[in-house]
Amino acid sequence: MRRSQRGFTLVEMMVGLAILSIVGVAMAGTFLVASRAVSNEARAISADEAVSGASVWLTRDLNSAAALPALPTTINVANTLTLTYGSAPVVVVVYSVNTNNDLVRTVNGVNTTASRGITSVTVTAAGCYATVTIQPSATGATATTFNVSNRPGGCW
Repeated sequence: MRRSQRGFTLVEMMVGLAILSIVGVAMAGTFLVASRAVSNEARAISADEAVSGASVWLTRDLNSAAALPALPTTINVANTLTLTYGSAPVVVVVYSVNTNNDLVRTVNGVNTTASRGITSVTVTAAGCYATVTIQPSATGATATTFNVSNRPGGCW
């Protein structure tokens, strides 16, 4: 008389492991695709927020400046942009980018962070108008360009 055997045969175990491996690889691939999509979206949002914060302050100060810069100016770790506006006491605004990629706005000697995640800002003036190009530091982010008018300089 033969006893009934319980358990799995070697072939059944190998088939089960193969199916489990295929399902695991498919799940890992799906996870990686989703992770990359979330990461790319986070970079895009970060770049948009950086440009938005920088553009608000730059627009305000360039609109109010007594004069726009005569030559194209790039604000980065090595270069700054100085603007003045108002009557006595004159307001002096200096823009710079620090080593943390923060756009720093200094008003009469008091530093504030205008925006985080900025590599450089280029200001090119022509008459009463300035073209501003902001380069976010997020990987793969593209530069954003906008135009600003300057009224206190006497242009109507």
